[in-house]
Amino acid sequence: METFTINTTQNVLIRHNTASIGDRVMASILDLVFIFVYMAIISILSNIISSFNNKFGSVIIIVFYIPVLFYHLIFEIFYQGQSLGKKILKIKVAKIDGSEPTLGSYFIRWIFRLIEITFTGGSLALIVVFINGKGQRLGDIVAKTTVISLKEKADLQKTIYVEVPQNYILKYSEVLLLEEVDISTVVDVLRYYGENPGSFQANDLIRQTVMAVENKIGIKTTEPPIEFLRSVIYDFNLSFKEDKDAVLF
Repeated sequence: METFTINTTQNVLIRHNTASIGDRVMASILDLVFIFVYMAIISILSNIISSFNNKFGSVIIIVFYIPVLFYHLIFEIFYQGQSLGKKILKIKVAKIDGSEPTLGSYFIRWIFRLIEITFTGGSLALIVVFINGKGQRLGDIVAKTTVISLKEKADLQKTIYVEVPQNYILKYSEVLLLEEVDISTVVDVLRYYGENPGSFQANDLIRQTVMAVENKIGIKTTEPPIEFLRSVIYDFNLSFKEDKDAVLF
């Protein structure tokens, strides 16, 4: 989980943890569930009304389906940067400079969401968040926002530094191009996959993460996706240890 620093207008430094990719994906899934339930209820009510007045039933469908398109915009505006999914996962939209997001900020994020998530299945957003380093997708970059975690801060070293298997041999020296936040993201993705094995969302997240890592370190792996991401974590830890030993001696 990355920590970024913002400088308020009063020159007070505030540190926030950006929301993990796993939390953002889970929040999106929960939002889809809520939207599906809402649409199912409206459909049932419309069918009941249509049995008495077919025209009025159709009007109900049109009128009450419109909010679905504006779901994220509406909730983020009226619930201080949180959709229902974000509320449950304890994450929210925040401005990089520490000020409160404006209506314009939320609107920009919503417009870009249609491109980054709705039309691309979230793959574009994932790659940009991974490469950007501040938990920002394109909409966040333009709106100067990010998504932060309201949970208790975690010790980054406890999440990314692991014991490397004995006799493990370095596979990708290019991991030195990665930063701690990148490895933290990989760990989050693998943890999410472990909690949701076989799900389409988890498999797609793994695939997109592999692509993002490959692009950032400039290689093309032949390893299976899960093994590759584990190798990246091991290589980073091994390289970190070697760099530390080099400094000591």
